[in-house]
Amino acid sequence: MKLSIVIPVYHVEKYIQRCLESVMSQDLASAEVECILVDDCGVDGSMDIVRRTIEAYHGPICFQVLSHDVNRGLSAARNTGVSHSTGDYVLFMDSDDYLTPDGLTYLLQQQQAHPEADLVIGNALMKKDGKLLHPNLSEPWLIDCPDIFFRRMLRHQIYLYAWNKLIRRSVLTENKVTFIEGILYEDQSWSYHLFSVVSSVLLLPQVTYIYEWNDSSIVHAQLTLERADKTVNSYIISTRWLLQHRPIAQQYAGNMAVDYLLFIANYLQNAIDIAQRNKVSPDVLRHLRTVKTALLLRSLRYGRMLVTLFLLTLFWPLRLLQWLFNYRHHYYETEWVVNRLAHLADPLHRKNSL
Repeated sequence: MKLSIVIPVYHVEKYIQRCLESVMSQDLASAEVECILVDDCGVDGSMDIVRRTIEAYHGPICFQVLSHDVNRGLSAARNTGVSHSTGDYVLFMDSDDYLTPDGLTYLLQQQQAHPEADLVIGNALMKKDGKLLHPNLSEPWLIDCPDIFFRRMLRHQIYLYAWNKLIRRSVLTENKVTFIEGILYEDQSWSYHLFSVVSSVLLLPQVTYIYEWNDSSIVHAQLTLERADKTVNSYIISTRWLLQHRPIAQQYAGNMAVDYLLFIANYLQNAIDIAQRNKVSPDVLRHLRTVKTALLLRSLRYGRMLVTLFLLTLFWPLRLLQWLFNYRHHYYETEWVVNRLAHLADPLHRKNSL
């Protein structure tokens, strides 16, 4: 089996050597590995560190450096890496993160034990708070039922980050699963697309990846008008894509309408948070209202009245609830209750109502 590791590189001189060394230190006797680094035209010393580290390396991994002509962003860098990859599976890494000492070895062993899995997902540790992204998993779980793994993805019970996943490359290429370029938070729509086309998913309990928390997170930082516009517009573009690519009802035994609508609403909440905390241009706010209305109308079209009432909190005057700390603090609990209650009405709706 051959594995392609794709690592975009942009302004990570503080972290990139640790990332590369975590790859180089893996026991890779059971697989052929190529590591593709995509230079996205940063102006710091990241690529100098990359070249020095690769030149000093003597081992079985084949390193390849690709360069963009101009800075094109994380999505484009990942797409470039995949387009040049030749492995049976692809693994994305962010260059400020790193693998655990035996993380890749474990992922490859589990893939070989379950060769039917299109997607192998290791556990991940959030370095800042020590939280696990799959905290309740005690043993490997192979899910070959789309109803289960797609619904769990929609409910955020499987993390949506692109990294730390062995992905069968043919699934990506044959289904044109690519990242939307030019936006932020591209993992959400990409994960939705990926989970809609895979046939089986293997979830693993062992931590294989360490996520380096960035305290300058856009969601919490005060942004310039230009940055706030780009951030909110990124959510708008992804939401439009999600609305245009509703689940294929015949693909699932259960009705996915409620989970699908709440998945989008959850994502859109982030855009609302940023628009409330920062100055955003009138044009972007108009587009945000348009996409919120489109989601509300979609819910009405599906006849999902409880979900529709919940979505009204995206609008004035109920939007004032967004400013109440207790509402935002308990958003996930509220969404869970709405989800369960709304599903009680599933027998009243045709499965293909999507």
